[in-house]
Amino acid sequence: MKRIIQNFETHFTSILYDLFKTVLVFLIATTFALCLQETDVLNDNIFGIYMLAVAITSSITSGYVWGIIASFCGVVGVNFFFTFPFFALNFTLSGYPISFAILLLMSIMTSALTAKVKQAALLSYIREQRAKTLNNMSKALLGANNLDEILQISIDSLYDVNQCSTILYIGSPLSPEKKVAKYIQEKDESILESILEKQVANQAFQTGTATGIGTGNATQNCLGTYIPFSKKDKVYGVLGLLFSRNTYVEAEALDFSNVMASQIILAIDHQEIVDESQKILLEKEKENMRSNLLRAISHDLRTPLTCILGSSATLLENKQLLREEISNRLLSDIHHDAEWLIQMVENLLSVTKISGEGAALKKQEEVVEEVVAESILKVHKRFPKADIRVRVPDELLLVPMDAMLIEQVLINFMENAIRHSGSEKAIYLTVKHLWDHVYFSVLDQGIGIEAERLPYIFDGTTNSKSTDSSRGLGIGLPICKSIITAHGGEIYAKNNENGGANFTFVLPMKGAKEDVQQN
Repeated sequence: MKRIIQNFETHFTSILYDLFKTVLVFLIATTFALCLQETDVLNDNIFGIYMLAVAITSSITSGYVWGIIASFCGVVGVNFFFTFPFFALNFTLSGYPISFAILLLMSIMTSALTAKVKQAALLSYIREQRAKTLNNMSKALLGANNLDEILQISIDSLYDVNQCSTILYIGSPLSPEKKVAKYIQEKDESILESILEKQVANQAFQTGTATGIGTGNATQNCLGTYIPFSKKDKVYGVLGLLFSRNTYVEAEALDFSNVMASQIILAIDHQEIVDESQKILLEKEKENMRSNLLRAISHDLRTPLTCILGSSATLLENKQLLREEISNRLLSDIHHDAEWLIQMVENLLSVTKISGEGAALKKQEEVVEEVVAESILKVHKRFPKADIRVRVPDELLLVPMDAMLIEQVLINFMENAIRHSGSEKAIYLTVKHLWDHVYFSVLDQGIGIEAERLPYIFDGTTNSKSTDSSRGLGIGLPICKSIITAHGGEIYAKNNENGGANFTFVLPMKGAKEDVQQN
């Protein structure tokens, strides 16, 4: 009821405004004509001034009615002000009725023609704006990365082009999977969210045909218009529009909304294909990682196990014949290889955590300095003589991460530098904050990485001719890559200009986009 009252008030205000404009134009035309009569200019063409007034009135008011009223007023004005007897109405003069009937018909035709031109110009402008909106919407949908972005782009475009409250359901309106809305007025929300409107919208979803105001399936007391967007036998959802009133603009808006709904379907279909492709790609990457791990395990575990078996057999069989220093060296080798196997088991457990079916990282904001300190502490327990120098920013850095896994990556980097750099010089662990990302780097001053191995360093494969796995980088680096990728970051390696290797990974901070540049 409130909406009906408000529509009536708006309509009444519009009528008064058009009436004011019509009267004002008539008074100006009459005043101008009287001035011309006093100066004996255009005495025989006074009605032309009123014809011009009719055209102006038709162009600045809405509809045909005010032009027709202006036409009648113009005929009466000529009779009253400019026909003898002056300032009196007299339609009984010889030939006068026919002349003025023709003049009235001419003014009415002028009014109708002006109104049609105005309406055609308005429709042309509206269609041009809608075409631009549809083009912009199509471009924006091509750049959408997920269903939420598609829905937001769609609701904004529909709202702008129709200038009415709009709601978009994915799935049944009674229990939608997703829903977005944009309202012109707050009370429109209570209307579109009412049980009646939802039931009418659900009817459109169930039948696959448009329902509500302006369609062939209008329902009593329903105020909205509901358009299902579907493809073949599949209905994706429903578009709801709440027009302020039914006019020729809104009738075309209904047709245009159907066109925009088809664009939404294409965007959703495209997104489903992209999501499925990403899922397949992810599964392929996981399978490649598993294959690489199997190859690495079969190669890298053979040497330490053989060494442990050989050393332990020697000690058992020749314990009494071996000198103490030889026995200690064999025991040290067994201890070293056992530590390496333990590290590999930890790596494999990390892989299980990030690559299992349905696995998800439990990320929370962690203090970078604490994570770095914990990883260095663990490395020093295994390599107490290692010279590790740390450089971190003075500011407090909080990064969303699984702290245990990131520590594992840092530990792998530092242990690789200690074992395989071929140098006892200091190892540098640096942390940098650039834009919305944090860069972690481990640099050594050793022999660097063989050029032929560099492109495959994180793939678990190698072109190196060396068969001594104890001098390789093991299975740690492929796992490091999997961990960082799961965090939405990037990882890379390069050789320093002054010698040695540089291993770096980058993590996005909270709210940052997951794309980084190598620095």
